[in-house]
Amino acid sequence: MQCIIRSRATTPEQKALRLAQIMDVTAARFTTLSYEEVNLKHIAADVGITKAALYRYFRNKETLFLAVYSQETQSLAQTAASEMGQQSLTDSICNTLIKHPLYCKLSAIMHTALQCNLTQDEAREFKTSLLQFMQQYAAMISEHYALSIEQATELILQVQQVIIGCWHMSHSVGAVAEVIKEGPLQLFELNFADILHSHIARLVGSYQQ
Repeated sequence: MQCIIRSRATTPEQKALRLAQIMDVTAARFTTLSYEEVNLKHIAADVGITKAALYRYFRNKETLFLAVYSQETQSLAQTAASEMGQQSLTDSICNTLIKHPLYCKLSAIMHTALQCNLTQDEAREFKTSLLQFMQQYAAMISEHYALSIEQATELILQVQQVIIGCWHMSHSVGAVAEVIKEGPLQLFELNFADILHSHIARLVGSYQQ
């Protein structure tokens, strides 16, 4: 990705553009690489700035992860709003998630990626924004489907747990990814969209009985 700003960003507009560039590059790297493989030095190089300049925007990889995750959450919320009421609750949730694979991937690794290197204020701010997202999503579900706010909130929490399990079960890497293509071991080669739909259908069914 080429950087439009060739010198240090000084105006609010330039800083906003630089921030957007950092976020875009980071999102692209998280899409194709593991959390461990994402490197701030490489992100800075992709943007066209020094690592020191990158630290003026994010103090470490964890806070950059949170920023990208929050951006993905906002995007997912917009998709969820457009999906509401157009189909069954199961399909609404699944279609929304499948359209946002990066959100699913980041959700799956979030709890291990953020165990350290965050201040209490950073952790509190992130969890508060996540709570606001859940409340917004729960309100949409409650409005369009026959669930209370409390039921919808509990459902969303359980969906998050499903995402974590389904993502890891369906995204093997290295030697494991190769051997499960062989003969009877193909039993372990799972499709994320398929198993996600299966689990969420069971979850939704338990609330709509």
